[in-house]
Amino acid sequence: MHDGTGSPTPVQDSAPYRVLAVGYDLVMAHVAYDAWAEYIEDLLDRFRPGARTILELGCGTGSLALELQPRGPFRYLATDREPQMIRVARRKAEHLGRPVRFDVADFTAFRVAEPVDAVLLLYDGLNYLLEPDPIRSMLACVHAALAPGGVFVFDQSTPANSINNADYFEDEGEQDGFRYVRRSAYDPEARLHTTTFEITVDGRTFVERHVQRAYTRAEMQALIDETPFEVVAAFDGFSDDEAHDDTERIHWVLRRREATPAS
Repeated sequence: MHDGTGSPTPVQDSAPYRVLAVGYDLVMAHVAYDAWAEYIEDLLDRFRPGARTILELGCGTGSLALELQPRGPFRYLATDREPQMIRVARRKAEHLGRPVRFDVADFTAFRVAEPVDAVLLLYDGLNYLLEPDPIRSMLACVHAALAPGGVFVFDQSTPANSINNADYFEDEGEQDGFRYVRRSAYDPEARLHTTTFEITVDGRTFVERHVQRAYTRAEMQALIDETPFEVVAAFDGFSDDEAHDDTERIHWVLRRREATPAS
């Protein structure tokens, strides 16, 4: 790669989503966030009717939050570990006039001031936790954040997704001075999916490497079984069908059990 003068352009490594945040909405332009919001709204209506407060983890640039919040309307707090993503989300919320609060938080170590009716973690956020212990920490934080009877709705990408959709994980695009090239590699033995973004912005080139682990349904069920959560549903993505071993995306609904009256 060259800078136009014949000299190679320096390529810098970047933490995941730090530079990508600038053009993340371009990268995700194929996602129908309105359909995602409709599906999640339906799950909340069925499994936590009357929900009024939502905490979203791993919210990215806030696209789902900005679609879902007015459907309640909900008191909505959306968080992400990467400050650059939160900056973009806040600008979008201000532009649209949406009363969504955005904060920086790590979803394996967080607390809320008041319990909420629902917690969300969607679009492969969980898959960025590469070992069981961080998942255990996340589940403990979520359980503590929920009011009794509250629900945790999250999805997970499975090995079937990485195997069946390899062609969809590679693309490129350009808009307003931001250019990206996405390449993907899946190691079926380790079940690690590595996505590499080469990003050019303002004449500078960066590389971000995003690594996810593809968990099976049985592995996730075993981790949930260690917790006090009640499993309400495990759906074959975006449907009412029960998830199975070949499901590509599983939507789980967990419930924090109602408090047991003191005897």
